[in-house]
Amino acid sequence: MKKIKLRKKPNLAILLFIVLAAMTIVVYFADKENSSKLTQIFALATGISGIISFLIEMVRGKKLAEAEFIVNLNQIFTANDQYRKAYTSFEEYDFESCPDIVSLSNAEISNYLTFFETFYLLIERHIIDIEMIDDLFGYRFFLAVHNPCVQARKLVKSPDNFSNIYKLEKIWIKYRKKNNLHIFHEERSLENLVSEEVYQRVISK
Repeated sequence: MKKIKLRKKPNLAILLFIVLAAMTIVVYFADKENSSKLTQIFALATGISGIISFLIEMVRGKKLAEAEFIVNLNQIFTANDQYRKAYTSFEEYDFESCPDIVSLSNAEISNYLTFFETFYLLIERHIIDIEMIDDLFGYRFFLAVHNPCVQARKLVKSPDNFSNIYKLEKIWIKYRKKNNLHIFHEERSLENLVSEEVYQRVISK
């Protein structure tokens, strides 16, 4: 399973120093003789730097909250015995012979899919987006949704019961194609396995 990559934070002190210094130098050369104006501009620059500082901290807070949210989702996934069991079965699946996964019950497959149905609901409410979850969960999603056994027992057999999975797959494939990212067994996308009429009905729900 993939690990979350941590991004380096920008140095706020250096950024603010550059903003202040640049504004002060510009005004200084524009009007060397007017020292009071220079003082006023410096005060203005200080105020602006405060606003910049506030905005940067807001962005940092949002990024931190997003990271914590994704970490929590990952912990829920990895701590669940059924999810881990299903993930292992999907990863070891033989696409040549396409056998039934006798070690997994229908309930266990449904539980795995339900975890990802939640993602679609969160995306619809603009709480998360595909970019946030793709790196960590993209492979786990397509590993199941494009699995012949899962499709035969659930997704293709009863498409109307999994409309959120169909819609999530559609936007996830679109995102990956747009960003030139690999799609696990793209030939087994749900759109290719049900009739156009059924597919349009399900994604229109």
